[in-house]
Amino acid sequence: MRLPYRIVRPLARIALKIYFRKIYLTGLDNIPTDKPIILAANHPTAFLEPCLLACTLPRPLHFLVRGDFFQKKLHRQLLESLHMMPIYRLKDLGLKGVKNNYSALDRAYDLLGQKKMILILAEGKTEHEKRLRPIQKGTARMAIGALEKYPNLEVQIVPIGVNYADVLNFRSDVMLDIGKPMDVRSYLNDSQQHPAKTIKQITTDLKNQLEQQVVIIKEIQDETLTEQLFQLAKDKTRPFPIQIANRTPLQVQKSIADSINSMNKEEKQRLKVQVNTFFKKLAALNLKPESLQGIKKPSIFYYFKLVLGYIPFLLGYFVNLPPLYFGHWWAENKVKEVVFYASIKASFALAAYLILGLLLFMTALLIGSPYFYMGLLAIPLLGLFALYYWEFKKEGQQQATIAQIDPITIDQLLKERKEILTRLNRREGS
Repeated sequence: MRLPYRIVRPLARIALKIYFRKIYLTGLDNIPTDKPIILAANHPTAFLEPCLLACTLPRPLHFLVRGDFFQKKLHRQLLESLHMMPIYRLKDLGLKGVKNNYSALDRAYDLLGQKKMILILAEGKTEHEKRLRPIQKGTARMAIGALEKYPNLEVQIVPIGVNYADVLNFRSDVMLDIGKPMDVRSYLNDSQQHPAKTIKQITTDLKNQLEQQVVIIKEIQDETLTEQLFQLAKDKTRPFPIQIANRTPLQVQKSIADSINSMNKEEKQRLKVQVNTFFKKLAALNLKPESLQGIKKPSIFYYFKLVLGYIPFLLGYFVNLPPLYFGHWWAENKVKEVVFYASIKASFALAAYLILGLLLFMTALLIGSPYFYMGLLAIPLLGLFALYYWEFKKEGQQQATIAQIDPITIDQLLKERKEILTRLNRREGS
């Protein structure tokens, strides 16, 4: 494992566990530990999927990345040190670039021959949407090519569904679901006689598996309604642990999306009116959907904790805010394509944080005071405290707001929420 990968991986892991409130990782046992693996994932953002998988899976991961990122020597050296390999598209460098793919693929075959793990973003194109785009044949071709070079390999294609709750916003959830491995050798009975048919069959089977692991909203016009229903059905969770093996959130979202996909226009319209009316009532009362779960009036201990933690919160907030704001500002003002937004925001915030940390460390060396070193170590801890203090405060404010609303109104809201979710459940069971 190259040194930059060793350094960047734990830092990125910390950054991702701050950016996301919950990381649901399921099916980890489906990845064989002693065989060459091609991970095949969907691709809704520019490069968050590779980062997430590299940081959550136990084995080192190698990636195929757009070749146009490798044109400058410095960029190439940096990317290769992070286990990345260029793959060229016709529109990047024309036929000359495509010819360069032979060496990249040969490198991938050698890694598989060493029983390494390679990630392919199987759709071949990035789209910020909750649906599965057509699966390209590149995954199957790589697997077959590796077996042609190393006939005794037991290459496994492992599908992974990557599902974001709201990736554009800080502190949302992500659901990573690892499917059953596909043994490529089992497809080879017809490969010598019908190689194109074999590649097509592998690609079709991969698509069928990924469809079971990805939240799919078929119609663009249904996205707002479905997202509102996701919010209504979401259970309130504790802040820790951040990474957890729980497939229920993904199952809930898939169930809701499937119900919406199967409805006719009249059913959708009636449900849309009901849901929009409900959300307008919540907005008028300054409430969020999750506030209606586990309603309880804030106790005196809540306010005691709030007062006790206020000074540490302020310290952590103002010291740690600049790098976070820089990542947000850069994404808002410099990013033109939505698929790059979340990736740039998270990575630039991390880079700014590391630069700030380096400057403070150099200052500590110049000053030489042990108290300054202690303060330097306290900065990230105060930042984490500020983050969770803020969420604790916001949740308490919502409960305090509920406590001031007429109980009859709250009961009516709870009844309407239950009616909407019951209606979906009946639709699913029909």
